[in-house]
Amino acid sequence: MAILYGSPALLLLSAGMMTGLAAGRLTVRQAGPMAVGVAVIVAVLLVAVRFHLVGIYYGKRGLLIRYLHRSRLLPWPEVTGFDVRPMTVLFGLEGRQQAAWVLTRDGAVETPVRAGGPVRQLESRSGPALPAADFNQMMRRLCEAHAAAQAGEGVVVR
Repeated sequence: MAILYGSPALLLLSAGMMTGLAAGRLTVRQAGPMAVGVAVIVAVLLVAVRFHLVGIYYGKRGLLIRYLHRSRLLPWPEVTGFDVRPMTVLFGLEGRQQAAWVLTRDGAVETPVRAGGPVRQLESRSGPALPAADFNQMMRRLCEAHAAAQAGEGVVVR
């Protein structure tokens, strides 16, 4: 919600700065800190949007796994199944939370989606931690989509 209201406000602030500079009411020395502030706010909003989009998406072409820093598309023919395993932390050590893993022909791919506590929460490191019921439902839907893609029926995207 902040993004919906923040973006027009940033545009208005930027336009006001440019108008003030052009009219001579604002000096470059005054506009510099304001420009830095605007840039910081924009960067924070962009990270917030990306953090909100972290997860697993499926469609006709395959699975799109969105991490905070990158995205990865796995075509359906490469996907062999799904598993729930402990998440990895630094240097391949296992964490306490369970994560959704995609099994592929080349090995297993960890996703950023975790099975968490009783409510949806965001992990500071990676992404969403879903309540157990939502996590199980997500895993069932992924298995159904995979089965439909293997059967050649196409995938229904909801």
